Amino acid sequence: MSPQLIPKYIEELALNIANEEAKNAQTASTREGSLALARRLETESETAGFTSVKDYIQSLTTDPKGVEPPEGTTPTSAFWSHGIPNTRAPLNWNSERFLDNRYIAEAWARSQNKRNPGSAQTLETTAGGRRLNEMYLFEDAVRKALGGDEEGYTYAWARECWGNISQTYAEAAEGPVVVFAETAHTRSILYNSELPTLHSNQHVGLDNINFAYPAPQAWPKETRAEVGTNDVRAQVQVDDPSLAHYVDPVAYATQDPVARQAAVAAECASVTAERAERTVEKAGSASSATESKGPEAETPAAAVPKQTEKPTASIPVWQMGFKPTPVKPEATATPTVKSTAPPAPDLGKQAAGTGLG
Repeated sequence: MSPQLIPKYIEELALNIANEEAKNAQTASTREGSLALARRLETESETAGFTSVKDYIQSLTTDPKGVEPPEGTTPTSAFWSHGIPNTRAPLNWNSERFLDNRYIAEAWARSQNKRNPGSAQTLETTAGGRRLNEMYLFEDAVRKALGGDEEGYTYAWARECWGNISQTYAEAAEGPVVVFAETAHTRSILYNSELPTLHSNQHVGLDNINFAYPAPQAWPKETRAEVGTNDVRAQVQVDDPSLAHYVDPVAYATQDPVARQAAVAAECASVTAERAERTVEKAGSASSATESKGPEAETPAAAVPKQTEKPTASIPVWQMGFKPTPVKPEATATPTVKSTAPPAPDLGKQAAGTGLG
């Protein structure tokens, strides 16, 4: 099976977005830029009635209104993790030129919305995601200007903020969603937060989680066919044998077909049960919190809206984003970029998967 390619026009748009974002982050990381950003956030938090910038930012990450799409639209939500090597991309956390799938997802969303306004979104294109992104909390200078590690503005805290808003975004998703990644790394927000949330989201569910890219080409064909499906990749992990729900892509193909398929089915059933238990526990906690506030705090349950109809099975779901815009023959660009996972995971926003992903 040949790898699916990213069309040239998507690559070019993604590079433009990535390089512009890199310039903005560089400005925010300067002394002048970081101090100006800190002053702006202090003003915003005071105006909003918060006693600290930290409380203000954390409130933003859990506000569902911040990730709601514009009224009257029902966009397909995109999530992301990892990226692809690209010599024209900005340097990443590991001093490598790497094009995050975030920017490919945003290029997809822009392309979709140009043809059909309000049809696609990423976390960073929502109002809340855009505001959090403009704070550049992963920049050391910005966190130092806000108070530094001594005041709790740590790198881990910044990552937690993105993890929280990524979960809020996943909770708000409806219908089919697209995941721009080959797999979900065990250390990514995509694997630890977004996929479990989407799985248990009654408006999405496992059947509506669609990976934009095929399974890694390095996997044996048997593994790609059986473990590379959307539902299995959304549940198991292929990175860390010391953690639960691990599948060895190479060893898998050498095992008895009936036994290995049964084992994966049992693993997926275990994941589903665990996620269902987490959902029940979360609902119980929310119910207890409501009861503690008294009867006046209770609100009637909202009616479950009808799920968005799934795409036609004969068309790969990822082509919801990469269906080329008709152009004149002489202007047609040849797709050239393959999707691959990075050599090592990033613990910062580059591994978020939104997402954030």
